Amino acid sequence: MAQSKLALKAVKKKWLTIRASKFFDSELLGECYVASPDLLMGRTVAANLANLTGDIRQQSVTLKFIVNSIDGESGVADVIGYETASSAIRRIVRRGSDRLDESFVCETSNSQKVRIKPVVITKTITNSAVHRSLRKALVSTVVKLVKKHTFESLINEMITSKLQMAVKTDLKRIYPLKSVEITSLWLLRGGEGSEKGTANAAGAAAETEINEGKAASAEQSEQANTAPEAESA
Repeated sequence: MAQSKLALKAVKKKWLTIRASKFFDSELLGECYVASPDLLMGRTVAANLANLTGDIRQQSVTLKFIVNSIDGESGVADVIGYETASSAIRRIVRRGSDRLDESFVCETSNSQKVRIKPVVITKTITNSAVHRSLRKALVSTVVKLVKKHTFESLINEMITSKLQMAVKTDLKRIYPLKSVEITSLWLLRGGEGSEKGTANAAGAAAETEINEGKAASAEQSEQANTAPEAESA
């Protein structure tokens, strides 16, 4: 009877803090209402970059974190993603310029796979040939630069705009650019990197089935139209 009463007793919860790793000087990211520190593991939290660096110019960037370890009664979170507000990108794009968006998977120096989405904004309107050259150079340059860094150092390169400037310097030899930005970057886990390919394959298969169905319908219709002619003959 006493054991059953203990089982029914409510577990007391409390507010526990989540802090960034030492890479971000253990800045406070937030609090979570849980029964024990172990329950903080795997929790995700987002933080505005301006709050972490004190630079108001970086308020359009959000960093995503995940709790990977416990220090006393606090969760320690590592950065797993970077995202720029779409409104900030739209402010850069002006009439009389082109915007080129890309999305692809890269590998860091310690073999971590990341998906990165850079955007290139030209100074004037260009043609399709320039677009193809810029896109090809963009992917090649970003892949090489990402390969030189760990994920954390890559985040630092983006926060300080060193990565964006390096890409812009390389691509402006092809065509004058107004800006190069990173709309998002995040770590891939499991088979996330192949999701897009799987979706494209599924879409292609569905399209093939639709086309085959249309062809079959057209053939049946043609047979139906020619049947009366044969009977009348």
